[in-house]
Amino acid sequence: MDGARRKAISVMFMTFIAVSILAATFITMYLYLTQHNLTATEAQRIYAEAAQERLEVILDRRAGDILINNTGGIGVTLKYLVGLDSSAKTADIRELSTPVIIPAGSGITLHVTEFPSGELYVMSERGNLFKAIPGGFSFELEASPANITLTRGGSATITLKLKAALLRTPKSGIILLVARPEGCLMTRTLTTTLTTTATLTVAGVQGQYATLTVVTGQGFASTLITVVTGLAPAGMATSTITTSYATTYTTTASFMKTIQPITIMTFTTRTMATVIVPVTLMAENLGWWIGGPECFIVYKAVNATSGSVLAEAWIKVKAQ
Repeated sequence: MDGARRKAISVMFMTFIAVSILAATFITMYLYLTQHNLTATEAQRIYAEAAQERLEVILDRRAGDILINNTGGIGVTLKYLVGLDSSAKTADIRELSTPVIIPAGSGITLHVTEFPSGELYVMSERGNLFKAIPGGFSFELEASPANITLTRGGSATITLKLKAALLRTPKSGIILLVARPEGCLMTRTLTTTLTTTATLTVAGVQGQYATLTVVTGQGFASTLITVVTGLAPAGMATSTITTSYATTYTTTASFMKTIQPITIMTFTTRTMATVIVPVTLMAENLGWWIGGPECFIVYKAVNATSGSVLAEAWIKVKAQ
């Protein structure tokens, strides 16, 4: 029951805020009409003009600026800043000390020392509300050519183009270009025959032969046998054993030289810029080289402080 009551109260507050903003809009339009003593026909014209108002509003809260571009076909006069705080269920309407006139097709930067709390809107003299969108950034990185071929110890030059647009003052203005090879490896497999030789040493002996007569059966029979007598060492003898067998081994190495980071751009405030940088990619001068492997080099535009990736471009490399 308490939850339903709280929900009902919340809905009532939000309805009150919406009605307050609508009331301020209509009151603004009403005051504009009455101050100029306009007739019904003229009022229709004013409403028609109000329908033509188009503003692009970008907020740079850190710098205290509101960037406003008039993209419509009619001039606009700003009179109020409106803050809508849905969590606190409040609306804060503040009148500008001096009305701001923005001709059609032009833009201004409105500096604000203190913002209303919550989501920010600007209100025109004709009663239109335009939401201020928090400013962001846009980065695009292009690589040309996107495909290159390298020979052993060779090089190729590519062009990197970074298009940047910052609609708010950056916390860090240093942009780095960082390159990372993806799979730039060359592998060689060799089969070879290995021969090993082992020498064995054997101790020799020397003796004398003697013939003996053995009588068996009480002298009725005799047997002659030969025995070795007088055994003595006779020096050392050597024996050589040779064995041959085949073996296979693999060697893998990167065929691209290390690519160092490049500081491509430095920002201090809102800006729009395009930077073009030539970069030379070099192959390793390996003692062996096998044509055919392909890989990719990924270039990334990185915020030097946070490490966040802003944009990236890929180059395909083939070893020839």
